[in-house]
Amino acid sequence: MNKLILTSAISMALLAGCGGGSGSDDKVTVTPEPSSASFSLGISDAPVSNVKEVWVAFDSIIINGGGEQPTFETRDADNPDQPVMVNLLDYTGSDIFALINDEVVAPGEYEWLRANVVNGDMANIEFTSHVVYNDDTIVPLAVNRKGNDGIGEIQINDFTLAVGENQFVLEFDLKKSLVNPSNSDEVNLKPTGIRLENLADVENILGTVSEELFNQCETDNMDIVPETGAFGHAVYLYSVAEGQKDLYVDGETVPADAPIATANVVMNEESGAYEFEIGFVAAGEYTLGYTCAAHIDDPEVMDELFTLESIEPVSVVAGEDSVVTFDIAVAE
Repeated sequence: MNKLILTSAISMALLAGCGGGSGSDDKVTVTPEPSSASFSLGISDAPVSNVKEVWVAFDSIIINGGGEQPTFETRDADNPDQPVMVNLLDYTGSDIFALINDEVVAPGEYEWLRANVVNGDMANIEFTSHVVYNDDTIVPLAVNRKGNDGIGEIQINDFTLAVGENQFVLEFDLKKSLVNPSNSDEVNLKPTGIRLENLADVENILGTVSEELFNQCETDNMDIVPETGAFGHAVYLYSVAEGQKDLYVDGETVPADAPIATANVVMNEESGAYEFEIGFVAAGEYTLGYTCAAHIDDPEVMDELFTLESIEPVSVVAGEDSVVTFDIAVAE
């Protein structure tokens, strides 16, 4: 700013010395460059089997950088005394719930973003985090944190806010985040299954699974047919291109390398097609794996019976969505 003012002052003096001035009312207007960042944050998720609602109570968002820690309270619009409640399963794929809108902060490198979550409490379950199973059973949802004040912390390290507009999303991959969701009186939400993505840097992967492959996968996996419910049809995204590591098919187990994102395969009731969508993926080379064994996928252990029915390479290019099809021809 000082440099711009000084330059304008010198220009005025030169104009006056050359006879270019036309009086004391002449002005030179300098429009300063933006010096602040606009910060917006949304919430999205990749769903999980066996549950129909995953409610997270967001109490506040804190960002830490340069010694400053701007804090944004997140409150229910109709009840400011209560945290905002978000059912993650209402915002899957590329759908986003807007949590923070256009907050002005300093640009620069930030050490971390922390989402403070009100852990589940059966005595006040309506306004605290909780999970609703398909059979309508309700259990508290908790994020681990030192201390015993009922607040959990989701912390994501290292991100940048540029001068101007910044739109981010917290992407919850519930297959990786919900720990033992069917075997506990309290469900744990692991921050390791959550990504912070800049919407300016990511695209979406869309795709279909043919009916033939969908049915064949269930036939091939009758030894793990679920006692209740349905097979877990899902697509897994791996962070390397095909050929850079082993991704086994036809009875072999998937390697221990964890996927970076997942998506359920669901039927489009209008078209009858089996579709999936993985949102917010950075440009690069990846491998997709299709399975119907997601119902036995435990995020805490390596599942020996878990297999991929088919794999497909995918390139994510900036500025456009990627489209992938799984079918019998590809599987064979």
